[in-house]
Amino acid sequence: MSIKASYLTSTKKLITVMATNEKASFCDVCQTRDLNKSAEEYCHQCEQTLCLECRDHHKASKLSKSHQTISIEKYRKLPSFIKEIKHNCEEHDCVLEFFCKYHDSLCCKLCCKLCCKLCLLSSHKECKETIFIEDFRTPSSGHQPAALDNIEKVVQDLESNICSALKDRNRNLNELRDKKTVIREQIKEKREEINTLLDNLEGELLEKASAMETEYCRKIEVVIEKLEDEKKKVDEIKKRY
Repeated sequence: MSIKASYLTSTKKLITVMATNEKASFCDVCQTRDLNKSAEEYCHQCEQTLCLECRDHHKASKLSKSHQTISIEKYRKLPSFIKEIKHNCEEHDCVLEFFCKYHDSLCCKLCCKLCCKLCLLSSHKECKETIFIEDFRTPSSGHQPAALDNIEKVVQDLESNICSALKDRNRNLNELRDKKTVIREQIKEKREEINTLLDNLEGELLEKASAMETEYCRKIEVVIEKLEDEKKKVDEIKKRY
C-alpha cells in the first residue's frame, strides 16, 4: 500500500471514529428539536441515543417500553461491526421482523435475508419458510429454541477445544522443559566421559614420553662415554709426540 493510500485509509477511520463519538455524545431525540443534551443511553431498536429525560419517556412509551437500552459507555466500547448492525429495513424503513429460510439457503451466512412485513408481501411472498423473529427469539412454549441450543453446543465445544488445546500446549511446554533437563544431564555426562578419556590419554602420553626420554638419555650417555674414552686416547697420543 502506498503512503498516500495508507494516509487516506487512516483518515477515513479517524473520521468514522470521530463521527461515531460525536453521535454518541448528544441525544438524538433532542437534536431533532435543535437541543444539545448529553446522551446517557442508547436504544438498539430505535438506533438512537437518549438523554435522561428522553430515556424516561422512552421507557414510559407503549411502543418502546419493551426496548432494551445500554449505557453510552458500553455502547462506545462495542466493536464497530456490532454498531453497524441495522434493525430497520433499508428499503422500506420498517423494523426487521421476519427471517426467510428460503433465501438463507440460497445465500451464505453473511448474505442471509432479513425481511420486514412489506418485503414479505413483495419479494418474499412466495417463501413458505418465513419465521417471525420475535417467535424465534422468545418461543411461546417456554423452551429454548434449537438454534440457541446449537449455539450453546458450539460454544461448549469451542470452550472444550480451547481447554484441550491449552492442556496440550502446557503439556508440550512441560515436555520441552523436561527434555531440556535430560539433554543438559546427557551433555554433562558426555563432558565428564570426554574429560576422563582426555585425562587417561594425557597420562598414557606422558608415560610414553617419560619412557622415551629415559631410553634416549641412556643411549646418549653411552655415546658420550665412548666419545670421552676416545678423547682420552687422543690426549695420550698427543703427549707421546
